[in-house]
Amino acid sequence: MNSYDLIIVGAATSGLYLARKMAKRGYSVKVIEKLPREKAGTKMDIFHVTRSDFIKFDIPCVHEGDPAWAFEFTENHFSSPSNKYHVNTSAETVGLHMKEYVALMAKLAEEAGAEIVYEASFEEFTFSGGAISGIRYSTPGGITEDKCRVAVDCSGIASAARRALPNGYGVENFRIEDEDLLFVILRYAKFDSEQMNTFWLNTKSWYAPFSQDNTEKIIGTGASGSYEKAERDAAKLDSVSSHGEFELIKTEKGVTPYRRPPYSLVADNFIAAGDAACLTKPDCGEGVTSSMVMLDIAADVLHSALRQGRTDKETLWEINCRYNRAQGADFALVRAFLTKLVSCVTDDELEYCFRNRIIFNEKFLNNGDVTPKDAIQTAVKVISGLSRRGVSLKTMGAVISGARLAFELRTHYMNFPKSPEAFPVWAQIAERLWKKVGKVK
Repeated sequence: MNSYDLIIVGAATSGLYLARKMAKRGYSVKVIEKLPREKAGTKMDIFHVTRSDFIKFDIPCVHEGDPAWAFEFTENHFSSPSNKYHVNTSAETVGLHMKEYVALMAKLAEEAGAEIVYEASFEEFTFSGGAISGIRYSTPGGITEDKCRVAVDCSGIASAARRALPNGYGVENFRIEDEDLLFVILRYAKFDSEQMNTFWLNTKSWYAPFSQDNTEKIIGTGASGSYEKAERDAAKLDSVSSHGEFELIKTEKGVTPYRRPPYSLVADNFIAAGDAACLTKPDCGEGVTSSMVMLDIAADVLHSALRQGRTDKETLWEINCRYNRAQGADFALVRAFLTKLVSCVTDDELEYCFRNRIIFNEKFLNNGDVTPKDAIQTAVKVISGLSRRGVSLKTMGAVISGARLAFELRTHYMNFPKSPEAFPVWAQIAERLWKKVGKVK
């Protein structure tokens, strides 16, 4: 039986990111991964980061010619349902091959001193004095038990470690159900002509590159609940888009969480992170860099906690405070508003909003500084749309309700309690608000 400062369950981007950061600080880190080394990171081929993310998170920067590099692009377009109206957005974005980039992150984590064990499946926690003291995991060679000061779940949607927590331990052990997932279908296509990078809100569909050739695009579609719904949206996109003929190269399917995270991410000697904590971006479902925001906070707090020799819930609580009062609050706002918006707005109403640049304009979509004056002008346009029957009364009510709930949730998360004592009341209020938000349709 060996003992470690940290045992991390899952050797994909989140687990390897934290492993490298903590190993570089001199802590003993073990990572267990259920897949063989050669299959780690093979869930989906392509993911995106902005060029500035490499510096912000101190992750390996790759360029054309590196095995993990796939493409780069800057321009993107939001399209109305009919394709008549577009809004341009801009961000220097790099496409990466997940398998190759995960292999690179594993290499750097090991060079920093982390130990990675593949074909190792989490089985259960061990406890001492009512708190987590280690884990048991299985390999082709049998069952192994190791001690740790802190266990971190980065096992993805399966949430293998989080779901094994006893009821009432401090972090919710819910299962991520189908209704809490976006089911994604990616068709890699070779077109007869160049295609723009485009996103359609009404079908949750997009064109994104998978190479530097602008005739090669991923036709992506995501839908909540099932692949059947995603396939129906893909067929709808095909019927209204102007992409013409294309050669289908391959098809990928995958899922990503789309639900609010656990109210607390920490408990005694335990942290939930990555997809296991549903830390995905509410506007697109990607979670690689959004999880890194939380893990940067976790690494700082862990460094202090391990040096103090205290890793109980109270000592780790700062992770909750710092995360929920920043990105957590922002994500709660966006997730709540989008959930209400996509469940009620019709294609005709979206078309009206694009035509009149209501919400769908360069300033809002490029994350410009939105002033109270901008918000008032947007409200006036929406009210004007109601009078002209561009927006229905039902949709108007849902949008207003969604906006109110979104801002109420953001304020609530920004007031996340400083200590665990006030948390039960805070969580009860949060639960009431999220029930009003509902699920993505």
